[in-house]
Amino acid sequence: MKTSEPPKVEVVCVGSELLSGRVDTHTAFLARRLAEASLRLDRGTTVPDALDAVRDAVAAAAARAEVVLVCGGLGPTFDDLTREAVAAAFGRALAYHAPIYAGILRRYGRYGLRVPSNNKRQAFLLGGARALDNPHGSAPGQRLEAPGGRLVYLLPGPPSELYPMFEASVLPELKRRFGRGLQAAARVFRFYGLAEAACDQRLAPVLKAFPQVDFTILADLGLVELHAAARAPRLAAAEALLAKVERRVAAAMGEAYFSREGDSLPEAVGNALMKRGWRLATAESCSGGLLSGALTGIPGSSRWFVGGATTYSNALKTSLLGVSTSLLRKHGAVSEEVVRAMVQGTADRFSTEVSLAVTGIAGPEGGTKTKPVGLVYMAAKAPGRLEVSRKIFPGTREQVRRRAVAHSLSLGLSVLRS
Repeated sequence: MKTSEPPKVEVVCVGSELLSGRVDTHTAFLARRLAEASLRLDRGTTVPDALDAVRDAVAAAAARAEVVLVCGGLGPTFDDLTREAVAAAFGRALAYHAPIYAGILRRYGRYGLRVPSNNKRQAFLLGGARALDNPHGSAPGQRLEAPGGRLVYLLPGPPSELYPMFEASVLPELKRRFGRGLQAAARVFRFYGLAEAACDQRLAPVLKAFPQVDFTILADLGLVELHAAARAPRLAAAEALLAKVERRVAAAMGEAYFSREGDSLPEAVGNALMKRGWRLATAESCSGGLLSGALTGIPGSSRWFVGGATTYSNALKTSLLGVSTSLLRKHGAVSEEVVRAMVQGTADRFSTEVSLAVTGIAGPEGGTKTKPVGLVYMAAKAPGRLEVSRKIFPGTREQVRRRAVAHSLSLGLSVLRS
């Protein structure tokens, strides 16, 4: 049955590890997929592997929301207590189902493995629940209709199991039941080179002009994302609305706007290279291979990425890139003069149209008054174009290195767009 108002959806993530430093990726995934289906996540709760905590969190969520997604705690070990906790929350008994256990036996048998005795716990279903198929693991999910027609889904914790199960067994039902006849479209616009506050100022008139679109702005280490979601009776109408948003965003953000498709910086660089039929190589010092790693992390990067040199020592800068020893003695490895020589040497040695180079002081040691920790020089070269940038990046050693990579990629995109 379809309702006039969108349902309230809550997520309960179960796992003591999520309260001990491990990042919860489930909530972000579920929120995004729900939004793309014209549904909205209202609240997320994280609880430890404790029966009382899980029971109380699920009961509270079901009192507020029409849909509750419980993630994790379906494994075979002593601390996997979600089944027992949800049974206690709704006064349901747990019953052993032989067909489920037979499926677990078959899965282990395919790999020639013996089934541990505690895996039998995974074959217990809540009273009135339906098992959800898990082709990627041994823990079946469960779908339960609680009092008041509340839908409660028990989903496995590993992303490789949770995500496919949600797509195959949960999202289709939610669309049928709560779709309201609306089609959703979503886009992610990415910016670099402006602080989040500056992006917010530029985008404010755009957001005000489209009150019917849901916007969210996010920032991380110099990158800013604007997420936009539109809903309409027809998908074409929702897409047309976002196309209008895109034109306004592009006009407002100028060169800071680098991705219309939600591409990452490395993907945007790769797409620009393929469009021109050019190839790229890198030379790195303080980033220690992170730049080439970011580029080769893109599927198909072999079509446009030739290779890179990690020239941490001055001797390698000279022998591999042709940076003169006199230049290094006079200006030091962290200097505009040296990064210019590095980017030119990279283009010459690798015979590529485009080259990127980075040298700096990532810290926490090695800084001076004139060359503090965080000082990084970056350069990008393309036919007829050379850009050099000097930055003092704040943060830890890892943050300085990551910022240097992001800024180097933005320089590369800039010379490719010229």
